Formats: sequence, structure tokens, C-alpha cells
Amino acid sequence: MRKLVVCILVLVNFWFSRGQELVLPSDFRQHTLTQFNASLWNPTYSLDWNRPNSLSIWTRWQWQSIDGDPTSIFVNYTHQLNPMAVVAGGFLQHNTGLFLYTGGNLNFAQTFQLDDGVDLMAGLNTFAFRQTVADERFGLEDELTPEELEDLEGFRVQFSPALRLMVNRFSVGVAFENAVGFSVSGNGENMDSFQVVTGTLANDFPVTISDAFGDSFVRPVVYVKSVPEGDTQYGINGLLSTSKFWVQGGYNSFYGASGGLGVTIANTFSLGGLMEFGTDDLLTDEDTTIEIVASYHFGKTKSREKHQDPEDDKEKSRQLEEEIDRQRKEKEQRELQARREMEREKDSLSEIQRKNGQLELQRKKDSIARLQNQTVEVKPNERYEEVESEDGLQAGFYLIANVYGTKKYFESFMETVREMGLEPKSFYRKSNRYNYVYLERYNTMEEARKARDSKFYGKYVYKTWIFRVRGN
Repeated sequence: MRKLVVCILVLVNFWFSRGQELVLPSDFRQHTLTQFNASLWNPTYSLDWNRPNSLSIWTRWQWQSIDGDPTSIFVNYTHQLNPMAVVAGGFLQHNTGLFLYTGGNLNFAQTFQLDDGVDLMAGLNTFAFRQTVADERFGLEDELTPEELEDLEGFRVQFSPALRLMVNRFSVGVAFENAVGFSVSGNGENMDSFQVVTGTLANDFPVTISDAFGDSFVRPVVYVKSVPEGDTQYGINGLLSTSKFWVQGGYNSFYGASGGLGVTIANTFSLGGLMEFGTDDLLTDEDTTIEIVASYHFGKTKSREKHQDPEDDKEKSRQLEEEIDRQRKEKEQRELQARREMEREKDSLSEIQRKNGQLELQRKKDSIARLQNQTVEVKPNERYEEVESEDGLQAGFYLIANVYGTKKYFESFMETVREMGLEPKSFYRKSNRYNYVYLERYNTMEEARKARDSKFYGKYVYKTWIFRVRGN
């Protein structure tokens, strides 16, 4: 029984004199996708590795054979719906030598925040393909008659779900490339389920190369893939990515070693290539495999946001750091001014006591005491956190929208909330090294609860919680 949408057994460069045959594993051969179009590998990678919003093209020429070349082409657009969800759509053509699969792909992925720095990501790839015979000669070598090949032609649909658990920058994922599939037309049988399963381990390590290269990271990936009617594949990939270039290398137990590089222009357009060299005894006589990838990132880039520095508008990363530092200093200055204002208010209370008597003074003291010392009864299942004091923060109740330990995701979330028409604010806690994003500060728990329960009066539909600072 032929498998739907996955590569079937193909005889390549069959030599009767040697009596040896080469069989292609039944997968998309997408194991080198570590930055662009990675949702073909695991649907949840569209949330971050695909770099939404972007249009990316990936093509692979397997062993560069002149005739019957097993090739793959994947064109995909990834769009961010909100900070927690992404949708993508694309075109995929996959040639196994015997069959040609031509059709479309739809992708959806969602992030579920389990705790601070702990996210569960779920994704689904839906493929719809037309399966046709690409070269009957391969089928004849596999003892298939032309009539049998025609029976295998038709329209197929396949669903490929995936899960990924991410703790800070470390993630572990599992993808089911052929979880469910069925035939819409033609005489082909329905595919077997859950035979191509891929497990991945990955981590992004921030590195500092130069201010000119912005936020850079190293991404090692270790993976294991089960392949029907073939040996289990295992491998490792390594990626060094910067704002101007990337370098990658890897090894797959069947396809061999690979290496590639690419460049990014104006933080918008990326172009790169990769070569893969077979190391298995069956592949020693095969030519090098070649891949080409191109990607265009839509929307406002960091360089355009910070093009106001006339001295060095090309060093985008350095300018971004300066802007963040400036905003932090302005925030500290505002908080200092607020503390001084509170001190002046306290001094004025003493003056009021001298001028207007003990009664007026007591009223002012009671007003401040209600803010700093009111008792809060936490309701069941209510997320609430309280600290005695926090450096630079005014006493009160803060409506928290999100907490981040990674600067890149924190800045992206702040920009997304601003695009909603809101004015988010934030503070940094040295005790746990996290940035807290809040929508508003309130003087009473009742006011904070009212804002939380009303979804910030209908202006912010996502989950929020309350953080209290008792005093200065």
C-alpha cells in the first residue's frame, strides 16, 4: 500500500552490474530547515522560527540527477494573528522520482502560557495534494504495471499535528507527519497513520559578536525520526544566526553531512544556500544535494523604527539598545519624580496639621493608610502576587498582562499591545530578572479586579492578573 503525501520507496541509479539498490526514505527531506519554512518540519515552528510576518521559499535538489531528480519546492507565507497565535499558507511540490505531489498547505499554531517562562505550543499542518505519476520507469523497476500506477493517482488530504514544550529558551517537540490521511479521489488506499514521527530538542543561546550584528544566537537541534520501511533517522543541526548573516551545519544518519550560509539585507530580505554530502556507502556515488532558501520579512523593521540617529543609522542593534536605555532612564526619572511627589505630599500633611488642626491631618493619613495597608482576601483560583516594596514602584495594584525573561519577546509583545491602541507600561524586577508588562495601576483591589474582570473594559481580551506593591 502506497503512503499518501510522503515519499515512497524509489529506486535511484539502479545498476544491474553491482546488484545494489538505493531506497529513498519516505519523508519530505526537511531536516535542514532550522530558520525559514521550518513549519514543514514541526507545525509549531511557525510561531518563532519562521519569523512572521514573512514569505519564504525553499527548494531542494536531491543528488542533482539529470533525469528523475527527486526535488522539493515549498513556498509559504506566515502571518502573526496576535502574540500567541500564527497562521500560514503555502504551496508544496514534492517529486519522489516515481510520484509527483502538487498541492497546498495550511498551518495554524497557538501558544498556551502554563507559567512564567513555560509555554505549551500546539500546531497543525493540513496538506491537500494531487498525486500523479512523475516517471513510470521507476515504477516498472519496482515491478508495478502502468495500470497499477494509474490506480495510485488521485487527490489526497493529510493532517499533521505537533506539540512543543518551551521552558525559557529550551524546547522539546514531537511532530506526526502523517497522523491522519485519506483519499478524496482515485483508487488509492488510505494511508497508514502515525508512522512518520519526529522528536526534537533545541535551545537558543544568545551570543555577542558585534554591535553591528544585533541580537545573535546559536541554535543546536537534536532530532530522531521514525521512517516506515526504513531505518530510523537521527541527526544534529547547528545554526548561528545574526541580523546580517547566518551559518549552519548538520548531520543526518542517512543523508549525510551538510553545511550552508546566507545573508540578510536591511533586516528584510534573506537569501542562502546549503550543500549536503552523502556519507552512507549507498550514497558515495551520488552527487551533492543542493538547497536554496529565500525569505522576505513584511512590516516595520527595527532599523526603520530607529532611523532617527544621524550618526549611525546602519547599526540597528546598537541603536535599539540605546533607545531601550533611554526609555529606561526616562522611566526611572518619572518614578523618581513620583517618589519625590509623594514625599512632598507627606511634608504637606505635616503643614496641614499645623495650619488646619489634627482632624484634617488624620483624614490625609487615613487616605494614605488605605492605599498601603488595606487587607486583600484572595479569591479561589485568583492569580495574585504581593510584595512589601519594589524599588522604583509606587504603592498600588498593577494589572499585569505578561511577564518575560527574554528581551526579544518582551519588546515584540509591547509593540503588539501598542498596535491594539493601548499604552502598556512595564517595570523590571531585579529579584527574578523579569520584565513585567502592565496595563494600569490602581489604588484599590476593587478597582483592579473590576478592570481585570471586564477585560480592561473591553480593550484587552487576553488573560491578566494583579500584582500589588504595599509600600515604597
